Amino acid sequence: MDFLIRKTTLAWRNRHLLFAEPQPTYRPLSIPEELELVPPDHPDYDPEIANHHNHISQNAAFDSALKEGYGSRGGWVAEMLPRWEWLRCILVAFLVAITPSFIRKGDGKAKKLHPTAWLDGLRGVASLMVVFHHSSVLWYWPLNRGWGSSPEDYHFIQLPIIRLCYSGPAMVAIFFVVSGFSLSYKALSLTRKGSYEEVLDSLSSSVLRRGLRLVLPPATTTFFSMLFTYFGFYGAGGGFSGTGSREPPQSPFLWEHLKSWYYSVIGLSDPFRPNNYPGGYNPVYDTNLWTIPVELHGSMVIFTTLLGLSRVRGPWRIAILSGIVFYLSYYAYPHLFLFLSGVLLAELHHSRESKHQFQKSYTVEGTEHEIPTSESPSPASLGWTSIKTFWLANFFLALFIISMPAIDLGATNSPGYILLSSYLPPHYAGVEYVQDTFWVFLAAFYLVFILDNAPFLQSIFTTRIAQYLGKISFALYICHGTFLYTLGWNLSARTLAWTGRYPGMQYGMGVGLTAVVMFPLLFWTADVVAREVDARSVSFARWLSDKISVKI
Repeated sequence: MDFLIRKTTLAWRNRHLLFAEPQPTYRPLSIPEELELVPPDHPDYDPEIANHHNHISQNAAFDSALKEGYGSRGGWVAEMLPRWEWLRCILVAFLVAITPSFIRKGDGKAKKLHPTAWLDGLRGVASLMVVFHHSSVLWYWPLNRGWGSSPEDYHFIQLPIIRLCYSGPAMVAIFFVVSGFSLSYKALSLTRKGSYEEVLDSLSSSVLRRGLRLVLPPATTTFFSMLFTYFGFYGAGGGFSGTGSREPPQSPFLWEHLKSWYYSVIGLSDPFRPNNYPGGYNPVYDTNLWTIPVELHGSMVIFTTLLGLSRVRGPWRIAILSGIVFYLSYYAYPHLFLFLSGVLLAELHHSRESKHQFQKSYTVEGTEHEIPTSESPSPASLGWTSIKTFWLANFFLALFIISMPAIDLGATNSPGYILLSSYLPPHYAGVEYVQDTFWVFLAAFYLVFILDNAPFLQSIFTTRIAQYLGKISFALYICHGTFLYTLGWNLSARTLAWTGRYPGMQYGMGVGLTAVVMFPLLFWTADVVAREVDARSVSFARWLSDKISVKI
């Protein structure tokens, strides 16, 4: 992509040459005397200097061709060669940019995973589940009701834990816990080392970069959503399973759409909106992006909290964070509860790692190692098996609770959730949307806590496919809404017209044909956006932060 940018810039500078009329006469291309190469049999011949001169000669020849023409009069292919050369270079660079990373030839070496790589994999899997959730909203909305909540709701896929494959709210809760963990991990590590100047530098840089990192990618994708709206690509009218279209407001004037897009970007970058879903805010071009200002608001709260606790001793820091998390949970600040619970989990992680390092060093220095002679399982191995069983049981318990459907979607009648839905703290009960968050958000916090304490479960999220999903997770999240309600909507309207809409095989075949076409294109687009938009936004934010910051 960098090659494409350089070539495009150079082509623009030489545009008066590229589109100039060919001269009636031409002089043969020549190499300046100072670049003439020494013959190979000459005593002063140097291969490196020869290669360097050859490279310069080629550039000089190309510049000469641009200025003086190329080839003979009447030979239009030769005359257009310099012009098409630029187009060819740009085209090749564009094709390289849109080539999916998973089919590119790598160096064959497995990349070493960092200690918290499982968080990336968890985020990636959660992003995929969000895509499936919004797909179910478009095509199979009734599946979001609780299993057994009505005579029609006894499908296998609606069962607890199984339904997590398309449970969007639970996955968003996991997003926010993982964000709190990831954003605070480095600062807490530096705090424990006593590197207070580095903590301040890290937090300052994070505050400056966070807004750009979160807003630039969706600003880019929603720009294309705006164009799709203008050209009428969004589906309109009634939906396929009781849900309507998400077509943004239409206007015959492009300028009106540009203004609407501008104001939507301003809305995405506002960290001071109410932080309860939907927060009084539904983005114009993709309602799924309501999480962006919530994420930005939560990030600023995280950085402020870390700054305030940076000089507090470890045990007191854990105690204060625990108090903050309890307060946010009890008084129904659900999303801030998730962000700060992630910070608490990161602090507990560092505390546990410090104890392990201390015990390990103490054991190595003060214990003589003996080779066991008995073939029976050692008490340590039996204890380890018991620990695994304990964490595995708690893992499935957390998955069961986080599978809880919404109150208005049958949680009060769904077997297994009747008791949970009957007990809600006073600040949650009866409050729309908020009442659905208490048990699900607690389970999200507990699930990440279990995974952090059970390394054998982390292997699920350190596989290559999970790591790849983590790499494109943000791009996948900000792209899939537009895909579903443009390509997905229009394509399924045509496939269902062909297969029929009768529930069962006909409807399933029509939706399946749509998915076969749409999902590969969605993942391809997300891959390109992750590399060419998201990664470059991160680099630009870091460059700008370094450029405007005072060097210490």
